[in-house]
Amino acid sequence: MKKKIITVLLIMGMGLLVLTACGNGDTDNNDNAEENGEATGQVPEATEEIDPDDYEDDDVLVRINDEEVLFSEFEEEFERNKLAASQQYGIDLDSEEGAVMIPQIQQQAIESLISQNVMLQEAENQGIDVSDGDVEDNIDDLTEQFGGEEGLEEAMEVEGLDDESLRAFIRENLMIENLFSQNLNMESIEITEDEKEAYYAQLEESWEEQGQEHVPFEEVEEQIAQQLQQQKQQEMQMEYLEELMEDSEIERLYL
Repeated sequence: MKKKIITVLLIMGMGLLVLTACGNGDTDNNDNAEENGEATGQVPEATEEIDPDDYEDDDVLVRINDEEVLFSEFEEEFERNKLAASQQYGIDLDSEEGAVMIPQIQQQAIESLISQNVMLQEAENQGIDVSDGDVEDNIDDLTEQFGGEEGLEEAMEVEGLDDESLRAFIRENLMIENLFSQNLNMESIEITEDEKEAYYAQLEESWEEQGQEHVPFEEVEEQIAQQLQQQKQQEMQMEYLEELMEDSEIERLYL
């Protein structure tokens, strides 16, 4: 199976754009917003399928703090989400069975674009920039991951990326990484022995259910600590993103 560029970027710690804001359940503050398509971090329920025949490429689907998300941008993001979902669930989304998932995948694409825009706007507001050298260093890392320039070019062709779009994607991810690192104290995260033992207990239950041999705690303790560290980092990032969403003016014009 060919490696996907997005997957490799996730492994490299750069796949932050996949974060999407979660609703905080505060419906009282969002009643009026739901009526006029505005929100402050509240994610709406999946709507009916967005019909491409109803839109032109330059139609505005979402306005975020006076910046616009066009239908053409949504289509690109939707196709990426659609491909990922198809590979994850092994379902042909163009079939009758898979069609029921389309509204949800479309909503995920919308929320991903909103999250990206909110975070990139905040990064720009804070004067966060990424040098060309940083982008090139990450291109070199990707080239190595794919076994050389030819392997990377083949992967880019599969995903419909050219040099310009790949560099733009990497630059945006690095900007968001820098936004998190400058505003979140990741070093303050601590993993306790109780947390590791509780996680190990869950693993034991899973091994028991699947009839697998149990692995001694000492052999997986480091991996458990890494997993818990990653989970707490993601929770911290998510909380920060939700704060940014709540402070943003978001108009969902497709509703």
